[in-house]
Amino acid sequence: MTFKESLKKSDFVITAQVNLAEAPDADALVRQGEILQPAVDAIQVADESSTRMQMAGLAAAAILMPLGIDPVLHMICRDRNRIAMVKDLIGASAIGVSSILVKRGKKFDKDNNSGVQNVFDLSAIEFMNYIRSMKESGHYPFAADLLTGASAKVFEPAAEWEPKSLLLKCESGARFIQNSLCFDMAVVRRYMKSVVESKLTHKLNFIMAASPLPSAKVAHWIRDNVEGAQIPDAIIERMEQASDPESEGVEICAELIRELASIPGVSGVNLSTLGRIETIPAAIEASGVRLPRES
Repeated sequence: MTFKESLKKSDFVITAQVNLAEAPDADALVRQGEILQPAVDAIQVADESSTRMQMAGLAAAAILMPLGIDPVLHMICRDRNRIAMVKDLIGASAIGVSSILVKRGKKFDKDNNSGVQNVFDLSAIEFMNYIRSMKESGHYPFAADLLTGASAKVFEPAAEWEPKSLLLKCESGARFIQNSLCFDMAVVRRYMKSVVESKLTHKLNFIMAASPLPSAKVAHWIRDNVEGAQIPDAIIERMEQASDPESEGVEICAELIRELASIPGVSGVNLSTLGRIETIPAAIEASGVRLPRES
């Protein structure tokens, strides 16, 4: 079953993200895929993290698909002009990718020493509108059944908040929203309450983000460096006081998955980690939300 089909049929979809920074070759990537596949509905492939030399997302998707893995390919506007973006889109469709997540991408700082330049020929909204126009024209069969998603930040909504940005993404063709990492479930509940009241959940599936933290040090780094990430002090204190931080990180993540599954309007969760990839299926199993499937 594809990610697209799972969103239609399942009350709570679980995806996981491979770590391309830890996949220097096809064998290493395949190993990650084999570890994740039994526990998830789809595997997300993102290559936007930094300027480091690592495998391109489209190549990673091509390696994973023969394993029976359905990849959600992230397409990053920061790194490619519109010609390259469309070529990657056609190539992704040709190998059987049926779901993409369109993101702006984090701008490279002016003082980075790599010499890499930002592209931003198209914004995420512009590229999604371009895909939508291709679908509506009927002249581009490769775009017809493509599921398009967009990203958004979880935040504490004001009483008068209106989800104008989310509505714009929906009008541009997004059918699912992948939200930023937030360990504060009270904030997630209030955010989703506002989203549900706006009736956007009738048009969009909302995927939350969670992570089995490997250490308090990594938790601090994520909070300080990952845009939109929210990790409360209480979570970091639990990690600092744990005799086995990795196991504590798995338990915290399992708690988050269970609570996210109970929040109205939440369609699923995407899991990623800067620690061992094995902690992702461990957290899913510990949550009790999903029993591991046979490969």
